[in-house]
Amino acid sequence: MRLKYLFHGVLVPLSILIPIVVFILNYKGHKLAHKFIFYYLVISGLINLTAIILSNYSIPNLPLLHLYTAVEAILLFSYFRSIFKQQTIKKALTFLIVLFPSFCALNFIFLQRHGYNTYTRPLESILITFFCLMYIYKNGFAEKWLQSSINWLNIGILAYFPASLMIFISSNYLIDKGDKTMNNIVWELHAVLVLIMYLVWAKGFKLMGNGR
Repeated sequence: MRLKYLFHGVLVPLSILIPIVVFILNYKGHKLAHKFIFYYLVISGLINLTAIILSNYSIPNLPLLHLYTAVEAILLFSYFRSIFKQQTIKKALTFLIVLFPSFCALNFIFLQRHGYNTYTRPLESILITFFCLMYIYKNGFAEKWLQSSINWLNIGILAYFPASLMIFISSNYLIDKGDKTMNNIVWELHAVLVLIMYLVWAKGFKLMGNGR
């Protein structure tokens, strides 16, 4: 097994167990927001496992990415809806929870059935990054900011989604161009970003018991 595949094909997918285990060990201190991130991790792990199995049997797994994007959006928008106090923002997020999965379905059926979802995935990343930055802006950097589990969850989101935006946008182009070296580099970077997010979320789950 090549070392680079061992990293992004085995170690990074398995690293999702780190925040999952930390959440379970600190379950008594959880809030609703933590549960949405936990559910996201569990479903993400199951979908990724299914994709790996399908790939090993040479069965196309791209439809799973379209499904994954819709589920990811529902859970992360629900997460933000649970941490915002402003009713206007909550209503906007409720609207997106209904509308965005519909957009994903239409994109898969009519536009990108046989390719990466380069319309919905970048849009999702932009929206998630926007709400994350808005939450930080509205709540500011209070004393002991890094002792808040929610802030660590948001740090994890910002470590992954903004940087991965260009990867999502360019994924179909990289495949069509046939530059395997560049494609491998880009997806290795993606794996690093995912790993960072999981480790930061584990830190956030560790702090659940302090009530912040």
